[in-house]
Amino acid sequence: MKKILILVFLLIPLTSLGHIPTQVDGKTFPSLAPMLQKVTPAVVNIMVEKKQTFVTESERETPFPSSDGNNNTHTFAVGSGVIINSKEGLIITNAHVVNQQKLMIVTLKDGRHYRATLVGKDDGFDIAVLHIKASNLQAIPFGDSDKLQVGNFVAAIGSPFGLTQTVTSGVISALNRSEPKIEGFQSFIQTDAPINPGNSGGALVNLQGELIGMNTAIISPGYGNIGIGFSIPSNMIQSVVTQLIRYGQVKRGMLGVIAQNISPTLASAFHIQPDQGVIVTKVVPGSAAQKAGIKSEDIILEINNKKIQNSVQLRNMLGIMRPGTSLKILISRNQTQEILKVTVGDPKKIEQQITLPFLSGLRLQNFKELEADGQEIVGVLVTDVSPDSQGMLAGLNPGDVITTANTEPVDSIKTLTKIVLKHPKQLLLSIARGDGNLFIVIEPEED
Repeated sequence: MKKILILVFLLIPLTSLGHIPTQVDGKTFPSLAPMLQKVTPAVVNIMVEKKQTFVTESERETPFPSSDGNNNTHTFAVGSGVIINSKEGLIITNAHVVNQQKLMIVTLKDGRHYRATLVGKDDGFDIAVLHIKASNLQAIPFGDSDKLQVGNFVAAIGSPFGLTQTVTSGVISALNRSEPKIEGFQSFIQTDAPINPGNSGGALVNLQGELIGMNTAIISPGYGNIGIGFSIPSNMIQSVVTQLIRYGQVKRGMLGVIAQNISPTLASAFHIQPDQGVIVTKVVPGSAAQKAGIKSEDIILEINNKKIQNSVQLRNMLGIMRPGTSLKILISRNQTQEILKVTVGDPKKIEQQITLPFLSGLRLQNFKELEADGQEIVGVLVTDVSPDSQGMLAGLNPGDVITTANTEPVDSIKTLTKIVLKHPKQLLLSIARGDGNLFIVIEPEED
C-alpha cells in the first residue's frame, strides 16, 4: 500500500454489522460469510519480483530485498488483485504494485499459482490489468460507484503484509476525495475498513458482493492502519480498464479549459447558483473548447448528461477520454443554458499549434520607456527566462529589452510573434541591456 506520513490523525472505531441476518440451523446470526463465499475466490495474491540496483521509497508494498552478489538488488513485493473476467483471465491491480516488474506470480484462493503478463497500466490512475492462462476462475461483478453513499457498509479483501484472503469491514467515510494528493487523477472512496501494506489492488465490495472500489492507499503515521483508507471507484476503474484492454494504454484527450469550483462568494459575485457546475477561468487557444465556442466565465453543468460537481471530477472525466471522442456539454452563459458539441482534441497537436519556436520558456511584456537622455526605447521586455529554454542557452536574461528580431523592428509582442511565425532558421535579436546593446542568436531546439 502507498503510505503517507502525517502528524495528526483520528482513530475511527469499527462499525458493527449486526443488521445483516444469516440463517444457520434455523437460527439467525449476523454474518458476511454468505456474500464473502461468493466473492473471495475472485481476489488473488500477487507476488512481484523487481530487479533494480537499489531499493527506492517507491516500493510501497511489503518488500523483501535480497542481493545476488553482483550489486543488484532483487525486491519481492506482495500486493493484491481482483479477477474481473473469468473467461479471459483478466485481473486488475494497482500500477504501483507491478512497477519495475520482472516476474509476477498470481496465487488464487484454492492455492493455484500462475505467471501473469502485463496487459497494460496507467500510472496517472494507478491501475493495471494482468492476464493469466487459467480455467475455472471466478470474477466479481462491478457495482455502480456513483450510487454510493456515506455510511454504506463495505468489506475490504486482500493480502495485507502477505496474509492472503484477509477480510475487514467498515463503512464509507467520505466520497470524491481529491486530497491528500496521491495520484495524478483521483476521486477516492474513503473507508474505515482496515487496509494495510499488501492490500493494494484488492477489492472493496458492497453487501451485494459487487466490486465498488480497488483499495489503493492509506494515511498513516507509521506502517499500519489507523482507519483512513482510500479506494479507486469502480466506475473510474471500468473506464480506464476498457482502454487498457483495448489499446494497452490510456491515451488522454484535451478539451482545453481550466475551471474552478464555484464557492458561495463567487456565486454571489457572478449572480449564479452555488454548487452547480464549475466556472471556466481560461480557454486554451486552438483547443477543442475554443473551436466549440466555450468562453471564459461559462459554467459547465453537464458532460454527456453527467452532472459536473467540481473541477477535480471534470479533470478526471476528461483524463480518460481519447482524442476524437464526441461530447455534449451543457453550459450556462448569462443565466441561459446551451448545449455545445465538442470533439476532444489531441494535446500533442494542440501544443504544436500554440507553441512558438524560439520563444518557449520566455515571459514577455510590451515595453516603452523614455530614458534620462531623452531617448525612447520601444520593444519587448523579458521578465522571466526558463532555465531549460533556448533563450537561456543563448544568454537572454530577465530585464533585457528586445528591440529588433531578424533585423526587423520590434515594438510589441504581437510584432515579435509575427516574425517568429515566419519560421526562420534562427532568431537574431538586438537587445538593450543596461546602458548598452548586444546581439543574441536563439537557435531552434534539436529534435
